[in-house]
Amino acid sequence: MYAKTTLTLAFLAVSTVAFAYSGNPSEQRACRHDVSRFCRTVMHESEDRVAQCLSLNAANISKPCQHVLRAHGQL
Repeated sequence: MYAKTTLTLAFLAVSTVAFAYSGNPSEQRACRHDVSRFCRTVMHESEDRVAQCLSLNAANISKPCQHVLRAHGQL
């Protein structure tokens, strides 16, 4: 149980850091699930790779995350 909780917390921390460029905490929350769902393989790389991955998956990501990407000129 402890290992699972630790792993979950570590994963959330990494996904937030990987998408930190997006701006405020609200914007980060808007894309957190999409990053972990569609861009897991690149989330340990650069922020640009994460943004590129989300842009490539734009048709599948959530509307709030699409809004964040548009606001940052990524769509």
